[in-house]
Amino acid sequence: MKWQLLGLGLSFTVSTAYPALAVAPAAVEAHDNVAWSKVVENPFDGRIVYDRNYNSGFVFVSSWSKSGIGVTYNRIGSRLIGYDAGFGHSGFGGFGFGHYRRGFGLGLGLSSGIDPVYRYYLTESVPDSISLAIAGKLYTYTSGPVAPDLAAALANAPPGKVMIRLVWNDGRTKDTEIGKDTVKAWKTIFQPSS
Repeated sequence: MKWQLLGLGLSFTVSTAYPALAVAPAAVEAHDNVAWSKVVENPFDGRIVYDRNYNSGFVFVSSWSKSGIGVTYNRIGSRLIGYDAGFGHSGFGGFGFGHYRRGFGLGLGLSSGIDPVYRYYLTESVPDSISLAIAGKLYTYTSGPVAPDLAAALANAPPGKVMIRLVWNDGRTKDTEIGKDTVKAWKTIFQPSS
């Protein structure tokens, strides 16, 4: 498999979907240089914690403050756009172990020299609501300042990761988790004011 390089970098197609937002997008992006999973002071939101969760198929970023929860979900995908004949590489590798592009084995090492070329794309979206499972209870957040019952649940969440479900109005859902250090930071952010 070859990654097609266009111009100065990897080709990404980006689309956004923000129709009639309920949940706000996260205040940061996955590549931002912020203190992840630590309480920071933000001039717009006060105390806030940023979290990110990613694997080969998605990047999920969230921001948590009393004034609101923001989330952005980015799905990473690929599309076959053609084939590269690979004329720069010989199709004959000779005898031996581990021929170019061919794993481990003893043999002649014949290769067709044709590799698929993929274009990678990123689809960014913001869910309409977030469901959180905390201490056996379900909570739903859609917009605005965090409600007192949800703030109390976040402040008193048991140590460890918390499962959340992102829900879109078209019926799509995605389950992901919030890291244990972010959950720990919730105690500081969502504690009741005295």
